[in-house]
Amino acid sequence: MSATNTLTHCVVVFRAGSNEVIKVDKQQLREQLEQLHAELAQVKTLDSTEAEMLRHLASDIRELLEREENHAQHYAGLGERLKEAVARLEASHPRATEAMRQAIDQLAYLGI
Repeated sequence: MSATNTLTHCVVVFRAGSNEVIKVDKQQLREQLEQLHAELAQVKTLDSTEAEMLRHLASDIRELLEREENHAQHYAGLGERLKEAVARLEASHPRATEAMRQAIDQLAYLGI
């Protein structure tokens, strides 16, 4: 588990059990989530279950983007929901799932 503080321009992650400190540009994470949100909005051919899953993801991402400050707990569960969406949509929507994978990687890098 990581303890996370936010600064003006960086998310600082202190890795439990080590002295490792990672700084990630908040703008980079924000841009990644904006790109993912835009990609999700372009996905069209879905069944009702897939459409509902993507609506929830888009809503969660929009909420994160509208916050003034984000802490690790605000991202809790997003990575897992993205992984589930990738598994379900990988074959039919490769562009959307690639954007999801990039967001998953960014969140994983943060220890979230």
